[in-house]
Amino acid sequence: MKSSILLLRPRLLSFKNSINKGVILRRLPFIIIGIIFWVLFYIGTYKVLSYVRGIDFFGELISKKLLSMTFFSLTGFLILSNIITAISSFYLSRDIPFLLSIPLEIGDIFNVKSVETIMNSSWMVISFIPPVFIAYGVSYEAPLSYYIFAAATFIPFIFITAGIGILIAHLLTRMFPAKRLRDVLLAIGLLLFLGLYFFLRSITPLDTGTPEGFINSIMTFRIDSPILPGYWITEVIFPVLKNKALDYLHIALLLSNSAFFLMISALIGVRLYRGNLERIQPAGKGFNKGLLQDFYPNYKSAILWKDTKIFFRDTGQWSQLFIIGALMMVYVYNFKTIPVKAISGLSPYIKELMVLINMVMTGLVLSAVSARFLYSSVSLEGEAFWIIRTSPVVLKRFLWSKFLYGSIPVSIVIVVLVLITNIVMNVTGLLMFISVGTALMLCISISGLGTGLGAMYPKFKYDNIASVSMSPGGMAFMLIAFTVVLLTVLLEAWPVYLYHRATLIGRNMNMLEKVQSVLCAGLIVIINILAFYLPMRIGIKRLEKD
Repeated sequence: MKSSILLLRPRLLSFKNSINKGVILRRLPFIIIGIIFWVLFYIGTYKVLSYVRGIDFFGELISKKLLSMTFFSLTGFLILSNIITAISSFYLSRDIPFLLSIPLEIGDIFNVKSVETIMNSSWMVISFIPPVFIAYGVSYEAPLSYYIFAAATFIPFIFITAGIGILIAHLLTRMFPAKRLRDVLLAIGLLLFLGLYFFLRSITPLDTGTPEGFINSIMTFRIDSPILPGYWITEVIFPVLKNKALDYLHIALLLSNSAFFLMISALIGVRLYRGNLERIQPAGKGFNKGLLQDFYPNYKSAILWKDTKIFFRDTGQWSQLFIIGALMMVYVYNFKTIPVKAISGLSPYIKELMVLINMVMTGLVLSAVSARFLYSSVSLEGEAFWIIRTSPVVLKRFLWSKFLYGSIPVSIVIVVLVLITNIVMNVTGLLMFISVGTALMLCISISGLGTGLGAMYPKFKYDNIASVSMSPGGMAFMLIAFTVVLLTVLLEAWPVYLYHRATLIGRNMNMLEKVQSVLCAGLIVIINILAFYLPMRIGIKRLEKD
């Protein structure tokens, strides 16, 4: 235990030394951006919650369901995030050979990497969840004890998902040899798709064609499974939210299961760890170039070709596509099960509201994917970046190659995601055109923002690539990216509202409404151009100075 604390001490001292006046002043713009994002996220959550609670008869029930669905989604997200991060931290981190070469017990290394995994995989959720808790507390006028219990119960919730994710990561690494890892991951991805499909199919409400059927479906909606930690934390928080008695049973379940899963992951992981390190060593068979062995790209496409080949060679990168695909499937299926037709009688703007919510959620997915594949693209060069600097490659072309490498697949994925979700919600006409066009515009601007900020704040020395997106620059990118998404959607919502209101009363938009719509459209274009252009331009200059 003393050795584990000693290994953690440099990280703690580094964090302590980073908290000083100079560092705070340098990061002040990021702090301000973070505060702005929190405020916007809080306002959005509070408005949605107020609208839902205003629905007669079953508004409170939907409010609790939304909180439960939030934790249900976070459970799957955190487990998958811990699996990916654990594989990187325990087996692909650059400091593993050094740690194994010094007189340390495997248990000490395991403890340090477990802490590292929990922090790297959970920081995004910890950063985004407080506005949701605060919005619920303000809406319900909750007592101070609610905020204390919300923070306290979220910690064991994170530990439960971390223990499960770390355990699965060690078992997967133990079961499959490195030379067959690609085939295994492909099979796992397909099985994951099928498993998620049938599981979600089993919990889907049966009757969503009428308001009465929708209410009955809400009453029998089976997403609140008593065996899931998301259900336990909902049952702990919601009574406190309404100033009722504590549910000690579910508090005990959270605490006991967090201790159990951390303990079982440590006991099994320590036994498997050294053997797993030996199994993941590269196989003897070299890379087969196949039909492309005589192909040599010219200098204009050399960087793009290099990154593409490295992506498919590095299992740690392309295997994450299966995880992203699984999350996309859950996302699309959740929208498919929303009874838009049944609840359309509650408000004439319900379909427009669902499209806007879809755009915000898609923007969050876009920001997360861009943080992993675009913001970290420059840092992926690592300590070999000097080769780029000494080669006859213009840094402007280098950065544009990084942009194209990430923006094209990201744009295809996000646009297809928006298109499919619109189709399952029966969105057509102008709404379909606006949402798909907005998604494409956001893909380009956010991709430029991620590539540019990644060049402005590169991290060429890292233990694992997951730590790059967790850096202050990575967190700033996430906040700025989602702020751009929120501003774009909010500015877009007003003209859509004006147009739909004019259509409902059977008239054309007047001059004032047209001017407002044009101004909103102009601001949207300006915000996205600045988000794309400024980081790319500054990033090129920053790389040239380094």
